[in-house]
Amino acid sequence: MVQVNKRSKALLVTLLVTGLAGCVSGTGGYRPPVEDRAGSGGVVQSVEPAARGVDMSPAVVRQSRTEQPVAVPVPTPVTTRAKNPAVIALLDTANRQKVNGAMQAAESSLERAQRIAPRDPEIYYQWADIRRLEGRWLQAEQLALKGTNMAIGDAIMLRRLWLLIADIKDSSGDRSGAQKARQKALSY
Repeated sequence: MVQVNKRSKALLVTLLVTGLAGCVSGTGGYRPPVEDRAGSGGVVQSVEPAARGVDMSPAVVRQSRTEQPVAVPVPTPVTTRAKNPAVIALLDTANRQKVNGAMQAAESSLERAQRIAPRDPEIYYQWADIRRLEGRWLQAEQLALKGTNMAIGDAIMLRRLWLLIADIKDSSGDRSGAQKARQKALSY
């Protein structure tokens, strides 16, 4: 058996009491950052508002009375999205499967692509087209509408999606809805 002298016992008791005191005192006011997992993937931190500084309002500019201000149209920037090579391959595979009539396999490929790139509107376009070909018009329209939400800023894709919605509505017998969708497509 191990013998413990009084001095070692006192040191051991002191270490235990000090360790327990550290556990009782808490974090000392430190609050760990909270992660926002809703979509940004970043850390949310509280920010103090800056003190009011110099007013940076635009200076007054005098114009000659003969000049008329002219509005210059600014083109809408097209956002190009770098696509994942796996998504490109899955979209190509789904397209080949759709052409060959293997709709279930094409849907499976599109589901996999959607798990990789859930905000890619091309996935929703192809998926809606497959549902249209199957005669599942309500689901096709919903997928195409979801694609329009993902394609904000991409006029070409928005036009394609609205034309697809027009085809879906036309196939389901909704002629007035198809006409409205075509008008919406022309606005892009």
